[in-house]
Amino acid sequence: MIITDSINHIDKARFSYALGIYKSTDNDSTGNRIGTLGEKTMHSVLKWYYEPDGSRHEVNVGDYIADIVGEGGIIEIQTRNFSHLRRKLNVMLGLCRVTVVHPIIVNKRIISVDGTSGEVISVRNSPKHGSVYTEIRELYTLRDMLGSGSLTLRLPLLTADEFRTFGIATKRRKKQRTRRGEYVSDIIPTDIIDEITLSESSDYSILIPDGLPERFGAKEFASAAGTDPACARMAINLLVRMRIAESVGKIGNRGIYTLVRGAD
Repeated sequence: MIITDSINHIDKARFSYALGIYKSTDNDSTGNRIGTLGEKTMHSVLKWYYEPDGSRHEVNVGDYIADIVGEGGIIEIQTRNFSHLRRKLNVMLGLCRVTVVHPIIVNKRIISVDGTSGEVISVRNSPKHGSVYTEIRELYTLRDMLGSGSLTLRLPLLTADEFRTFGIATKRRKKQRTRRGEYVSDIIPTDIIDEITLSESSDYSILIPDGLPERFGAKEFASAAGTDPACARMAINLLVRMRIAESVGKIGNRGIYTLVRGAD
């Protein structure tokens, strides 16, 4: 078993190995799977990174198929929405420890490709940068399962190339297309920078932003974290659930909070 219960460091060599497996199974000489579902490449690379032993992939667990099963429990790679994961997790957590891997893309290149010729039209850096705050909505979906130690979240911080195809007919839903008429055809991770691990309730202190005043509401939290008030409220609620923050009353309709002594 290559993966242990707890990976507390990133492994560049293992990531290169996982990316190499993806490229070696690709029929495209450029190494890019233009036209495939974007989730598949990211999912595949992360699965091989977190478990290089392919015999441990895609294992039946009751009525479900787990991405990875090993001595440390079950590892599920979830690259998108968490809402459909809850029922599966409820079953799996009744059997063993579960780790959910969810990537955060901190830097991304956007590569636009002509869907007819396959020619690269443009390459540009995305102005968007992912962080733990951009994923708060997903974490909040699992809020009643977090902090017990039975469910661990691993959030690898990645760089990636996002391929966007245009100029061909597609059955993709409108929300999967961009304003330019492109649609995301693939997202390929290019490097792993770091990893955030959330297991015990104390781990969630990573949500405390620098510069947070002693007493704060959603407005102050959003300003310090560089996020919007809705995400700030979710982050605060998670901190309260983990007993890292507590309510100290209201000013008008605004909830006011402070950090529990020692939490920061």
